Amino acid sequence: MFKISYKYPRREYAGFILSASILPLYLSMFRYSFFGATIRLADLLLFALVLINLVNRPKIFYNFFQVRLIPVWVFVVYLLINGLFHNDIEPSIKEAIQTLWVMVFFIIASFYAKKNSSLFLQLTVFFLFLSVLYTVFFHLINGQYLGYKLAGDAKYAFGLLSLLSLFRATINKDKVALRFFLLTLIPLFLSLERKGIFGVSIAVVVLSLFYLIKARPTKGEVKLIFISIAVSVAFALYFFDFNSFISNEIYLANFLDEEVALYTSNIHRENLLLNSYQIIMEHPLLGVGADRITYYMYDYYWDERLINGAHNFYVDMLVHYGVIGLLILISWSLHQIYLCFKSKCFHKELYCFYIYSIFVITFMSTGQAVLLIFFMPFLNPYMFLNHD
Repeated sequence: MFKISYKYPRREYAGFILSASILPLYLSMFRYSFFGATIRLADLLLFALVLINLVNRPKIFYNFFQVRLIPVWVFVVYLLINGLFHNDIEPSIKEAIQTLWVMVFFIIASFYAKKNSSLFLQLTVFFLFLSVLYTVFFHLINGQYLGYKLAGDAKYAFGLLSLLSLFRATINKDKVALRFFLLTLIPLFLSLERKGIFGVSIAVVVLSLFYLIKARPTKGEVKLIFISIAVSVAFALYFFDFNSFISNEIYLANFLDEEVALYTSNIHRENLLLNSYQIIMEHPLLGVGADRITYYMYDYYWDERLINGAHNFYVDMLVHYGVIGLLILISWSLHQIYLCFKSKCFHKELYCFYIYSIFVITFMSTGQAVLLIFFMPFLNPYMFLNHD
């Protein structure tokens, strides 16, 4: 299953192994507290990889100035301006550094993925498998056989492992890889990680539909699809009377039983979304600033244990940075999709990868893990080119 037969010098292999292992290690339980700070093994390996490339291949960092990174640079500048506007620059600097650090990884990883995408994808799946295996054994030893509550960010590795295993099977038409994909569904369902399960299910359905479509869609057809989706959403919002529905839900939220919400995840998260909606309506354009959502949540709860973010990446971004910040990020995603469509490397798996990334982060809180998954399509189309 993980047989590697490519001929590269040892130093080159080390680069492939390091670059392919970093994302799975970010989505793992290999993180440790050190003098009050959380140290991830992935951060240490990425730092080593940066040093290696600064010495051996410094020109790789020129890729920071490529056209498709312009929206990211605009977003970083916006973060700093937003921090100055809210007179709270430190959290904005932290978010800007975190965003750039994530992009450093993808710039280096895309170099290796472009050089040999088949090897890079194989190694990524292998390290995701190790991450999932460690998480499963850790919980089994601690007597947890379902719903791995101690996993943290490691729970996101389950869905990603199944997704990339599926892509390996379909791209290479590999029956062994297909059996491995079916095997990965066992820990995925045992983890009860709903985001991963739904995301992989959607990818399977969409990929099946794509395979029924033999021809590449034209630009006109793609535009028609996007316009149809936009018009459908607009009609749905108009006829559904969204504002009345939200107003009624907000009114009912005033009678929230906080003791019940504390131990009922769905009720708590629904209430967080309603409170976030009210904050967004009060600060629609520029938001409230980085890491300030919990400060504003104090107005809605007596019990401080209920205070949290929205558990929704897009809503959290709207609260933090307003409509302007979210639109800048979405423009990056749309630009990436356009570049992939414009390229001659048309792969159905590539677009399923986008759908998965966009869907899964909907139910994730902001942080380094969600940024990694959001920006992971930066590896497209390199990750699915099948270089040999």
